[in-house]
Amino acid sequence: MDVTNSQKAVKNLIISFGTQIILLIFKFVVQTLFIMKLGQLYLGTNSLLTNVFTVFSFAELGLGTAIAFNLYRPIANEEHAKISAYMRFYKHAYQIIGIVVAISGLAFFPFVHTLIKGEVVEGLPIIYLLFLLNIVSSYFFTYKRTLLTANQEEYKNQLNIFWFTVIQMTLQSVVLIVFKNFIFYLIIQVVCTFFSNFMISRVVDQEHSYLKEYKDERITKEEFGIIKRNVLELLGSKVGGVVLNSTDNIIISKFIGLAAVGQYANYLLITASITFVTNKTISSVIASIGNMSIKNSKDDNIKTFYQAYFLNYIAAIVISSGLLTLMTPFIQAWAGESYVMGFWVLLFTVINYLIGQMRQTINAFMFAYGALQFQGVKSVVEALSNLILSVLFVTQTNLGVAGVLLGTLVTNVVINTWFEAFQVFRLGFKHPAKKFLVYNWLHLLLATVIIIVIYQIVSLIVLDNIWLTLGARALATILLDVIVIALHAKSPYFGIIKNRIVRVKK
Repeated sequence: MDVTNSQKAVKNLIISFGTQIILLIFKFVVQTLFIMKLGQLYLGTNSLLTNVFTVFSFAELGLGTAIAFNLYRPIANEEHAKISAYMRFYKHAYQIIGIVVAISGLAFFPFVHTLIKGEVVEGLPIIYLLFLLNIVSSYFFTYKRTLLTANQEEYKNQLNIFWFTVIQMTLQSVVLIVFKNFIFYLIIQVVCTFFSNFMISRVVDQEHSYLKEYKDERITKEEFGIIKRNVLELLGSKVGGVVLNSTDNIIISKFIGLAAVGQYANYLLITASITFVTNKTISSVIASIGNMSIKNSKDDNIKTFYQAYFLNYIAAIVISSGLLTLMTPFIQAWAGESYVMGFWVLLFTVINYLIGQMRQTINAFMFAYGALQFQGVKSVVEALSNLILSVLFVTQTNLGVAGVLLGTLVTNVVINTWFEAFQVFRLGFKHPAKKFLVYNWLHLLLATVIIIVIYQIVSLIVLDNIWLTLGARALATILLDVIVIALHAKSPYFGIIKNRIVRVKK
């Protein structure tokens, strides 16, 4: 990347990371009020329906990434007519997708109760329809965000989302305190989502006025064929990810009950929030990677990949060790003993996060390069494996929620620790993948051993007060993480990354 691209990437990264950290704090405030005012059943319902509609939204998965990939070159060459043609196609595609999701959601409406074992909250039909309205309304404006992302202006998306989410969570906090009403809580979410997407649409129209000038431009049949092929591959990839990460709560609700979903919701909030922050941070620089892949040589791109992977590997150790050592005492102190789950739930949750985090750099390069062949087939296998194993472990063992997570973990280890990396090297870099696959597995194993050793050491700290215990464990974890980072300082990538950061600051 040249200096300009590096600066854009760093700006996107800093704003994405900063805004998500602040929103993470807001989320915990709202979740605390939610637990206090509405309890486990409503918390479980919120988590369950969030996952249900994540599954329903699979219809759009892949389209945004495919369009962004095709926009990199026209943007670099300032081909306004071509950009407008892609955006016109994107608009109409999203309108169709919105209708499909609406119809699918309404068709499933009479059967939503079949996903719940035991007690059901009052007003479930209205709650379900509000979730559906929230997701469907997004499709008619949010497509324009892709142009900002492809133009390396993801920070504008993030600032828009940040301010409207702050408004949303502030109003939701008031509703929880004053009314203790989940339906009012969801109405605020629908309204804020609509205005967030509406306002970002206005920003794009104002800053890219040529979209109206060339509003009748159309993509060619050849370009449509490329998009179709990439979308189908990405669709498979994204569906696999959705099934792997978004069906656990559905299985828990079906076979264990909403109360268990409510308990696990706090573990999921912590890991999902951190994953969201890291995903947004990584996605904020994908456009820069795509631009780099066009301009730089293969060897330079591979070197950059290894540097990014090493940085991500260190981040994975630091975050995962913190999750493993601090999540249980934090939930105990924050939400109460009734929300604490067993050690195996904790361990499987963190290792699943670790594997997902270690894949971030690989996936970023895979999407930026469009290295998507066989992603569909891989994801079908991934989805079936996760569903079968999770259901098998939860019904045939006494592991409970841990059994569901074990199914996800086995699928991650068997399928996801190698496939995307193989694709990036084979299709993206056009370079043998064997060396990196061994490198990746060794680092994944090493990271797992490191975080478990840190956990064993830190868990010896037990003080009279849970908050004091949490604070002492946090300090101990940070100290051990610093030692781990220092031990990695001899890596050739450590110095390269340090020098690159210094150059960007200048």
